[in-house]
Amino acid sequence: MVTIIKNQLLKHLSRYTKNLNPEQISLSALRGSGELQDLTLDEDLLTDLLELPGWVRLTSARCNRASFRIQWTKLKTVPIVLNLDEVHISLEVCTEPRVMKPGAGGAMPIPGKYSYIHKVIDGISVAVNQVQINFKCDAFTSSVQISRVTVESRTPEGKKGDLRLTRIKCPDTGQLLIFKELEWQSARIEAKAHGAAAASLPPLRLLLGTTYCRIVIKKRLSDCAVLGSRLVLRPEPVAWALTDGQLRAALACGAALAGPVKRATEMATRTKAAHKIEEPREQIQTRSSSSERDILARMFAKHDVRETSYHLLAPRIDLHLCDDPGLGRSEMPQLANGGALQVTLVSMQCDLFPYHKASADRRHWRGYREAATPHSQWLSQALSSFCTTLLETLDPRPIIQTNKPSQHETKPSQEPVSNKENHRTTTTPTTTTTTTTTTQVSPTRTRILQQLGRLMTTCLVLRIEDFTVYKVSTGSKSREAPRPLVSAEKATLPGDAGLLHAELTFFYYPGDICFPVPAPKLYVQLSPVRVSVDVTSLLWLTAFLPHVGAAVVHTDDDSSSYMDVRAEAIMPKIVLEAGPEHVSQQRDRPKELQICTARATITNIRESPRANTAGTRADLACIIASIRERAPPRGKFPTSTQDMDPVHENFVLHAEHLDDIDRGTAISPELLWRENRSIWCARVEPLWADFCGARATNYKPSPLLDATPLTAWIYQEDGFSRIWVIARTSGLSGLQLHHYQLLFLMRQLERISELTTWMAHQASRLEDDQGTMVVGLVVPAVELTLVLPTNCPGQESSRDLDSVPLDSSSLNDMKLGSEATMAPSMLDRDSGVLATQASVEVFCSQPLPAEEIPPSSPGLSFGGFTSMRRGLTSLVSSIDSALTRDDGRSDAASTASSDSDRYVVVGLAAESPDDADVAFREFEHGRLSSGVEVAAEVMERSSSPSDHSITSSCKRRDVISTCTIRLNGIHVVQQSNAGTTSMRLAADDVKLDECPAIPWDEFQNKFSMRARAWSDLDEGEKTGDAPKVTLRLLRTELPRTEEEKRTPGALARASELLEGQIRCLNLSLGMSTALALSEFIEDEVIAPPMPLEVLIENLKLHLIEDRPTRSISSPPPQPLDLNLSTIKLSRDSSGVVHLGPPTIDEPSPETTSPQQSIADEVQRLNEENEELKKRLATLNRIAEDNRELRAKLEEASVLRQCAHAAQQEAERLLADKHDLLQTVSVLKDHFVARGSAPAAGTAVSIALPAALTTDCRPLTPPQMLQDEDPVILEIMMPVLTPGVDYIGLYIPNTVDPVEQ
Repeated sequence: MVTIIKNQLLKHLSRYTKNLNPEQISLSALRGSGELQDLTLDEDLLTDLLELPGWVRLTSARCNRASFRIQWTKLKTVPIVLNLDEVHISLEVCTEPRVMKPGAGGAMPIPGKYSYIHKVIDGISVAVNQVQINFKCDAFTSSVQISRVTVESRTPEGKKGDLRLTRIKCPDTGQLLIFKELEWQSARIEAKAHGAAAASLPPLRLLLGTTYCRIVIKKRLSDCAVLGSRLVLRPEPVAWALTDGQLRAALACGAALAGPVKRATEMATRTKAAHKIEEPREQIQTRSSSSERDILARMFAKHDVRETSYHLLAPRIDLHLCDDPGLGRSEMPQLANGGALQVTLVSMQCDLFPYHKASADRRHWRGYREAATPHSQWLSQALSSFCTTLLETLDPRPIIQTNKPSQHETKPSQEPVSNKENHRTTTTPTTTTTTTTTTQVSPTRTRILQQLGRLMTTCLVLRIEDFTVYKVSTGSKSREAPRPLVSAEKATLPGDAGLLHAELTFFYYPGDICFPVPAPKLYVQLSPVRVSVDVTSLLWLTAFLPHVGAAVVHTDDDSSSYMDVRAEAIMPKIVLEAGPEHVSQQRDRPKELQICTARATITNIRESPRANTAGTRADLACIIASIRERAPPRGKFPTSTQDMDPVHENFVLHAEHLDDIDRGTAISPELLWRENRSIWCARVEPLWADFCGARATNYKPSPLLDATPLTAWIYQEDGFSRIWVIARTSGLSGLQLHHYQLLFLMRQLERISELTTWMAHQASRLEDDQGTMVVGLVVPAVELTLVLPTNCPGQESSRDLDSVPLDSSSLNDMKLGSEATMAPSMLDRDSGVLATQASVEVFCSQPLPAEEIPPSSPGLSFGGFTSMRRGLTSLVSSIDSALTRDDGRSDAASTASSDSDRYVVVGLAAESPDDADVAFREFEHGRLSSGVEVAAEVMERSSSPSDHSITSSCKRRDVISTCTIRLNGIHVVQQSNAGTTSMRLAADDVKLDECPAIPWDEFQNKFSMRARAWSDLDEGEKTGDAPKVTLRLLRTELPRTEEEKRTPGALARASELLEGQIRCLNLSLGMSTALALSEFIEDEVIAPPMPLEVLIENLKLHLIEDRPTRSISSPPPQPLDLNLSTIKLSRDSSGVVHLGPPTIDEPSPETTSPQQSIADEVQRLNEENEELKKRLATLNRIAEDNRELRAKLEEASVLRQCAHAAQQEAERLLADKHDLLQTVSVLKDHFVARGSAPAAGTAVSIALPAALTTDCRPLTPPQMLQDEDPVILEIMMPVLTPGVDYIGLYIPNTVDPVEQ
């Protein structure tokens, strides 16, 4: 018996193994157990049978020991267990996609209808002690060690149980779902580069803990074919420490696999998609009762695999990045010993759907909110636009309307028809024919629409619930807890929205079809985050990331780089924090500056031309026109001849739609990828800035910048090494500032200057070319309000507000969520938020119940927390109901027959809740459990009065004075190139306005309303006059000495110069305000003086003496008028200020004095004169040529007239010749008739025409002719006959008269 079984095993196993003999098999048939030793599998056959990806090939597979156990009497309920001790597998990467061998399938028996044996095989459980996988590639080798691997059948809820509960059969479609779970306890992954890169790249190691993998397989019962599968991988929390060398090694490994994986995946995806799109859904008949059938149908629909998908659910990932010595480490002294950056990702979900139909919905995607994702609308509009463009390109013929008869109504008419043989009643149809208008679609359009109906997508979705990037930690001895650099604003998250949502979509057609497809699309949505500006962390990143990015191999494939990108950030916040200089005794001094926006968008696709919004080509053209209109003339201060134009040529081409890519006319997938994607548009709707943390304002925000929309266009060359940016704001930009806020800004500017200096130094270490960046900005109008102490007696500003009580209106404002907040223009800001698809609401001033006081962030409130609280309440209720669920159904399951379908129906219905896959449910339950703590924290914070805006929680009653500076038509350009940085500013007009006394809260209300009252008419038209205020800040990096080059971390020295011109201004200012301004600009530290040169021309200053007089007898104060025609103010590097007239010889070529301006103006006029002289000489030459041409034309006209007269004269001469010939003939006849001839020397008189008498002359001079001389009369008749000049009449003497 044992021998027979062994022979049967040898017969079947020999197909898959090499050199298998009976001695390697030990078998116990009755016990149902056996063991096999030293198995060597056929790698070529297994490569095809396991359907490995086409980019990898199995080279060897060995197992030292395999054992199995079969319970013969319980095959329906207990699985066959297969235990493997050690498995060694070797794989190698195929350079070209591997081709499946057509004969490989012959080793497997032809599958038939799903039967009992298939149930047994599908239920097998496998346990492996250790798996060793060796992976070989051209660029690297790697090994993977996995221990304690198990593959078991599970119920839909992930529990161990009866095998019959691990399958769900659909009674209507003839399909089956099988549930499996793969688990391993630990995994170790190592990779090592070889070849030329082995010396520079260290080995890569990764350790993984317990990992679970839920697998759902969908089969067809008729032929056991696999229709789809769902794989959910859920690892335990992962912690991974990487140096920059290891990260570069990981990127190099990924780059080496990218090419083979991409080619093989594209081929396999198209092939499998062709089969999946044509799968029939058959209907079968079952013998189950209707109730059981309905339960099975509902269970199958709940767990159905509608399309193949792969999912990664990571509850937490901690990534620690460290820098190695070298170019990847900054030379900043604080980072000399290196640093580490921690990145924490919480609840990360990554989904891959490789075979999704483009026209299908996404409602069955687990956790995907199709209605709440703006990407769905954007993708739908893009597909509609693509279809329209494709039809217009391939079939431009219009749809033809045709009129043809149609038989749309047929009525049966019965009438008896007599027949000689028999009598029967026949029915004759009566047809009513009408003429209808139909649409005739061309066959080409029909085929295009059919092909578009087969369009499929591969979609990758990434969702992260929360992430935190901590500031760089150094090797200092301080034990401070890491502070976040980038973190989520959980208090402003609406509902259950995640922090990050990203989608990457690729389009293709099933099978090997070459037909146009839409461009790949990337969409990223980021929920509210807080980004802190930390100089140390930013410098660490600017040194670390470029060094790591250099390991990425860039390809020249245009199709791989062409992509439609749209990224949105909802309510991001950039925070500038105070440094150690913060003085707590200064109650008005803020601790941080928050730069906020309701929505920030960046994209490389253009909005529809019909959309009257920013982001269109028309908007780009308007910005270009504004920049060119406001820009000063080139070469005139503040510009120079070396300055670059902020408007790049590609901006102009893009605005005029002249930069499209030529794809030809041949049919290809990239046929319609014609629009240029190198121009990016960034929109901030709107932008505002607030100071926070001052005790005088009860730690509530105080506005710096009022809400202002901003639109910027970006163009980059050579991998972001050359960048051009043009931007424009809309409307009035309002700012307010007091003395301590100014001190805060000055310290922040010092840090930013330090940051930019170190960044330039680090860029010079990586490459010789430091790149170029040009930024141009146009602002229609700016109002800067300086908050000053009042000069009114008895109304001085009390800077200590501890004694200021809260009035009743303040308490009411706390409950009502008053819109009169410290944050400026809240309704304008929130309008951008309301436009989003998220459930974000702004509370109006309507009374709310006491228990529903909305939580607030600075100036914003969201109604999503109410729904969030309701959702949490329903969640708790469902948990309580689940815990108190009646367990009687399990008893009903045990009493049912084990062989009937009723056991499966009752068992599945007893344990399956209403939710879907257990892996997703457990992952989301863990996320919601953390969300409960967050919600509790939010509700606790919302009860604090300090979370409300300053004007609603604590109204300040002190009185202040203000000085408002208004600048119109501002043009700003910043340029960085080759170690030189310059910033130039030009303003068309400057106006001053002051208010001697105003309550602080009233001023804040008016400040927020100022921008709304402004209109474009207030700006005025751009005049041809020069700007009245121009500034230029120039910073030039000096060459480094040899000692500085040898000293690590030594920064290059730089020279700075600030130049300005103020002209043609008429200002009026109070004396108290002028003195307050002098105190306002006073700094708290002594900084090195910056060289300064300011030229003032035609400045009229009217100073009003508004200070109270000291004596009653003093005369009334008189105003002071200052008239400055031309004066130059300069300060050198030692701090000495010089006042005087401008000099002609300036030490700096960039300095422009009045004499130098005159000299430059004269030089410019001379150049223009020279140019005009050249043009005049050219005009003179043209005039001379014209005169010559006119003379030649007149000469030709005269010649034509002469020729015409000569022609007429020739005609007359021809007529005279004819008359002369007739006369000669008559004369001859006369002589013949008379019979005599003239004698020698006799004069012959001939009557000639008058016209010929002047041309008649004798041949010889007049003399007596001799006898022998003939009588010759010569008559000159020119232009008669060509070659004949004379006609002579010859009369010889010796000739007979008759002959004469």
